[in-house]
Amino acid sequence: MTREIDFEFKNLSTIQVSIKEHVGLIRIQGTDSSNLINELMVAELKEVIKSFDDNPEVRAIILSSKGSNFSAGSALESPLRKVDLDSHRIASNIANARKITIASLRGKVLDQGMELALACDIRFASSETIFGLTHVKSGCIPWDGGTQRLTRAIGPSRALYLMLTGSKINEIQALEYGLVSGTTSEVHDEQLSVEFGSIVANHGPVAVQYLKEAVNSGSDLSIEEGMRLELDLATLLHSTNDRAEGLRAFAEKRKPEFKGD
Repeated sequence: MTREIDFEFKNLSTIQVSIKEHVGLIRIQGTDSSNLINELMVAELKEVIKSFDDNPEVRAIILSSKGSNFSAGSALESPLRKVDLDSHRIASNIANARKITIASLRGKVLDQGMELALACDIRFASSETIFGLTHVKSGCIPWDGGTQRLTRAIGPSRALYLMLTGSKINEIQALEYGLVSGTTSEVHDEQLSVEFGSIVANHGPVAVQYLKEAVNSGSDLSIEEGMRLELDLATLLHSTNDRAEGLRAFAEKRKPEFKGD
């Protein structure tokens, strides 16, 4: 059963956008049920992700889809013409957002669609979701970060196996591999992602940003360097108004009112 999300959407050509209670929700909507990613969608996603990331009213960003599939891949690749793949990359725009990004996944999550999902910080999947990077079957390899992000998400052996075989896995296997953080038995249900986005949005924005930076930047450092980064960020956080508000709210036994400064 589908649960309709109580958001009021603004329609662009290839995406729907909405903001409610500090949660920004983006739904991609392709020209057909496969939700293939085309040039216009890439341009609109870049613009909206930057807009949400720069908007202090948005504290968490959800990337979802309209219809029965998240995305079956890219409409850009064609055996009949050469494509400048670099200009059509979008995953790094998602991965580099300062805000927490959450993927709400359903149906087919394949190829570039999978690469968009991998670029998000947190992923949730509904029942009957299928994941895969199948590029090798057409003589290609992932080109929007898939080889790098899938490997970091599930380890090199599993990642290489999936990419070499072009195999597809379901949401249960994805949960077992650590590819998704949770699943729901309801098809077409964004509620899990919205509920998690609301949890994030209720935290201090600066603390969330620093936490994301500590985890993502620290993963490329030695443990000693990572711990130094963690201490530096924690020390900076102690000088913010949000930190002071958190301490006051705790002492006064009330909910903190974070401003993001």
